[in-house]
Amino acid sequence: MTRKVVSNASPIIYAAKIGFLKSLEKLYGRILISPAVYNEVVEKGVEKKAADAFVIEKAVKEGQLQVVELNERSKAEIKVLTKMPDISAGEAEAIVLARQEEADILLIDERSGTLTARVWGLKTVGLLGVIIEAMYEGIITFEELKTYYNRLIKAEFRLKYRDYAKAMELAEKVWRKLREKRT
Repeated sequence: MTRKVVSNASPIIYAAKIGFLKSLEKLYGRILISPAVYNEVVEKGVEKKAADAFVIEKAVKEGQLQVVELNERSKAEIKVLTKMPDISAGEAEAIVLARQEEADILLIDERSGTLTARVWGLKTVGLLGVIIEAMYEGIITFEELKTYYNRLIKAEFRLKYRDYAKAMELAEKVWRKLREKRT
């Protein structure tokens, strides 16, 4: 069963930076993004000549990422969300698009956006969790997971040590359970 997935900017940007976009596509298929997220990840990135912006732009052209316009009701909801402290236009649009499209999952890393999305009834997952899910689904190995996590650190992904340690602990538990299943 294909899940409907919407993403905020950060998971896409960092997936592109660490070479994880193809694995993301294998895991979820096409991912929906809002116009503000497209502007942030592609247009502003291309202006800065950021390599990841060109990778993401290619993913949009190939249909891996699809920009979805917001309806009038959603636009009204965005006005409410952007008045909240610590919610950017991109986060607001991603949250509202996930509601509009009745998405199964919203990919988002920022704490305030994640909490807001959950209050609005959305299921969220950050990039660290997505990478664990890719390992669970057999798309990547545990060694590849560790490589992606290390690339995130080198790419200056905003990651507190305790969050990294917690994610690695969870990844190791999942990996052990997978090994037990196979034997």
